[in-house]
Amino acid sequence: MPESLHFYRDLPALSSFAEVTEGKRHADLPNDWWIVVADVAGSTKAIEAGAYKDVNTVGVACIAAVVNVDRSIDLPFVFGGDGATFAIPDALRERVMMALRAAQQLSRDSFGLSLRVGLVSVAHLTENKYRVRMGKVQLSPHVTQPVLSGRGWEEAERLVKTPGSPDVVFVDENEGVADGSFEGFECRWQGVPSFNGHKLALLVAATSADAETNLDTYQRVFKQIEAIYGDVAQYHPLRAERMRMTFNPRLLAHEWRVRTSQLPIGKRLAYFAKMLLTNALGSYFFAFKRDTETVRWSQYPAEVVENSDFRKFDGMLRMVIDGSEEQSQQLERFLEAEHRTAKLAYGTHKSGEALMTCIVQNYNGNHQHFVDGSDGGYALAAKELKRRLVQVQQMKLQVQAASWLPAADATRSAG
Repeated sequence: MPESLHFYRDLPALSSFAEVTEGKRHADLPNDWWIVVADVAGSTKAIEAGAYKDVNTVGVACIAAVVNVDRSIDLPFVFGGDGATFAIPDALRERVMMALRAAQQLSRDSFGLSLRVGLVSVAHLTENKYRVRMGKVQLSPHVTQPVLSGRGWEEAERLVKTPGSPDVVFVDENEGVADGSFEGFECRWQGVPSFNGHKLALLVAATSADAETNLDTYQRVFKQIEAIYGDVAQYHPLRAERMRMTFNPRLLAHEWRVRTSQLPIGKRLAYFAKMLLTNALGSYFFAFKRDTETVRWSQYPAEVVENSDFRKFDGMLRMVIDGSEEQSQQLERFLEAEHRTAKLAYGTHKSGEALMTCIVQNYNGNHQHFVDGSDGGYALAAKELKRRLVQVQQMKLQVQAASWLPAADATRSAG
């Protein structure tokens, strides 16, 4: 068995999110690992057409497919709203590709969406001087979250989004066995309303060529967020007492389509009835704080809040923040000032609710909850981010051009 198989499990965990930008506490990924990038092609257009929840569902479904390949091995992943980024050992590569082909089939057949998937070897990235580093932060006794750093992650995404790139192993549902399980995928909560005005999906990308300078930028941004919004309890987008199970067939249909896509109609209907019954029982147990022999229902809503990925660091800062209009304007003024000096690019999008999509391995601690804005969140914030990244590039080119002007003028004078 390769020594690197349990690389992620064996990483020392950071005790708090405030430590994620401490790059010295990250480790280089082994060269026999792969970066996997999966995203819904054309997701922005799909979201603008009203299919945001479909896009979100496909992104989490592909996480479930990969996690279920081998639950004895901890596989790190980061949910991005319209897809996910993974790191996997070479020993699991073929099985992961089969699982992702199944996710591609599900995406096309059940949601009419195309899931783009590609793998880039860590060895290729390091040979080309790209660093691929990782840490992890402890969210709760049962759940950790990966922390990504180094330009290798960004380069892997660029390569996967370059059609026909020779440095990518592309996954195609029609070119091999499709075999995956979506066990554990759940989507049974109502949207969580804003407590202070809106849910702000925030993306921040530091833009220096120097990694340490970028980490300093992220630390400055994070400190500013806390100065504006207060401690995490004040801006967390979820609160246990405000969460409700849903009985809306339209919302429950997303889980139903994922979990029953290959079943006969009788079993599909039985699954839907089971979801309704489970939600009815769960609502009762939550309301009266009753526990059963198998599930600590009284603790579950608090665990959901604790195990949520409302903030993450994957080479950029991603957060969903509950706040007021005044607070978001303060933050925007700070970010815009930093942007004008070409230190960072950012994107934001405001929503009325937070959406949750979940992977539940058991109801007693080992469950994860992926948070985004209700009508586009991260994906629409990414549109702003891309526009500002172009602006940063233009600013840097202008500075570079200006630095050559004196030399050029001197040459003309000498002539």
